[in-house]
Amino acid sequence: MSVEAAFFGVLGRDGEVKTSKSGKTYIRLNVRIGDGEDVQWVNVTSFDPQAIALVDKLVKGARVYVEGSLKLDKWQAQDGTERQSLSCMARLTRLPTIGRNRPRRQEAPDEAALLATRNEFHSDEIGF
Repeated sequence: MSVEAAFFGVLGRDGEVKTSKSGKTYIRLNVRIGDGEDVQWVNVTSFDPQAIALVDKLVKGARVYVEGSLKLDKWQAQDGTERQSLSCMARLTRLPTIGRNRPRRQEAPDEAALLATRNEFHSDEIGF
């Protein structure tokens, strides 16, 4: 059973580009959700072309936004204990435009430059 989910998280390691058996490119991410004792780690697999193009920016510590199907995986470890983890097959993976990912704000032009451009309109040689 899987659940549709959307979440923000922080990358625990750099994104890895992989190729499936059928030749499709995808990325693998390890995303931390929450802080302190409430931390959950999610293994994300994303075939999103925009995310694959930005894999050089998907580095440890970067914030990410993910939408996809969340699933609880269970397996037996080598020591015989039962283990569980969360995985997500993402249909959308983005770098949010907040914090250090926010684009730089363009500086406003100074007032003298604005006045100079306004006066150019009235500086034609033909007077009325």
